[in-house]
Amino acid sequence: MYCHYPMSGHSGARVARHTWPIPRALYCVAVPDDMSTARVTAQFPPPDITPEEFEEYVAQLLSSTEPLVDNLTVMIHDKIEGSDGAYDFDATVRYQLAGMSFLVLVEAKRHKNPIKRELVQVLHQKVQSVGGHKGVMISTAPYQTGAVKFARAHGIALVTVTEGRFTYETRDMSPGSAMSREEAAERFNLPTFVSHYYGPGSKPDSVRTWRLSPEDRGYPQYVAEFLLGCWGAAGGLREVERLRSDAYGRFGG
Repeated sequence: MYCHYPMSGHSGARVARHTWPIPRALYCVAVPDDMSTARVTAQFPPPDITPEEFEEYVAQLLSSTEPLVDNLTVMIHDKIEGSDGAYDFDATVRYQLAGMSFLVLVEAKRHKNPIKRELVQVLHQKVQSVGGHKGVMISTAPYQTGAVKFARAHGIALVTVTEGRFTYETRDMSPGSAMSREEAAERFNLPTFVSHYYGPGSKPDSVRTWRLSPEDRGYPQYVAEFLLGCWGAAGGLREVERLRSDAYGRFGG
């Protein structure tokens, strides 16, 4: 589903078209065979991002929930002992809520090829080994259908990263072209990088997409719920449910 939002201005001015609702769910898509790329995870081009930028972006994304939980700690390249040996995670998140401690384990994949089911299975096994609360995979590449199915069945959060400029199209651009990062920031206040989270849809074997971007209303609550599995942080659950209800009412569930 696509939403069109004309930009303000005089007649003849450029008109920008959002390729996603703000900040609501995109749409539900039925998932085909396991080895194919899940189309819902491949709606936007991969980002032009360096390893250092990717690492920094992942840390910023996870740290956005700091106002909602207690004692939030995000660590990059954290080694944790499990029941069957030590594991080096790309990132870990520790926080407290309602007097309880939680551990979220994160794998960041700067890949070109679609993420296979096996990689998500390995993350799930690591979560079980170290006793983590939740597993999260953040990738620059889309996911295979089998990976999406496995993640949905086992509570693994899947996220892709793209560039903010790729989520806009303008009428005066040639097909296949994209505005520069500078133009995206100056004209539309778009961040350099944005994420999309893929969760269960309202229909069997469907996927619902949520955009995760700092300029969106409810951004920290989305990250806390979807990535950290933190449903009640500082009233976040009530806010997310209200926003979700609004999204479903407008775009269907």
